[in-house]
Amino acid sequence: MRGITFYNFAFGSNMSSLRLFARLPQAKKVGVAQLSGFELKFSMLSTDGSAKCNIHQTSNTQDVVFGVVYALDECEQALLDEVEGARYDRTEVTVQLRSGEYVSAYCYIANTLITTQLPFDWYVQHVYAGALEHHFPTSYLARIKEQASVIDRQAQRKEAELSIYTK
Repeated sequence: MRGITFYNFAFGSNMSSLRLFARLPQAKKVGVAQLSGFELKFSMLSTDGSAKCNIHQTSNTQDVVFGVVYALDECEQALLDEVEGARYDRTEVTVQLRSGEYVSAYCYIANTLITTQLPFDWYVQHVYAGALEHHFPTSYLARIKEQASVIDRQAQRKEAELSIYTK
């Protein structure tokens, strides 16, 4: 890794190492972290018409979003900005690693919200795969797994999205 290091706090589909490394092969996993005072929702309106993960600040410090911190160089940070697009704002947050250490990281918080759409089933599978991979608490895993979803009518998109898990 060259140049400036950026820490990215991934709380959605990019928690899956397979998904993130397919996009950003030079990224380095720093560790699992939690962000207090926020909750995970599937409330971001995606360009494909479905809902994607987002986090919302709450007034309750007991609310926690779990995620994975990755170290990115300048080029990968720019690429991730492009992948996430204008529908998200790159926002600085302070997260706590499992070691107890606090780090400043960037995450993507949606600026295009929706309450009437559900995520595609394959998207929920990405999020669940990442949470399972990183051994999130059982109750958190259950909430992701129980997330209502819809079947993507574009079967080829679903197949392409999930192909990273069968290679």
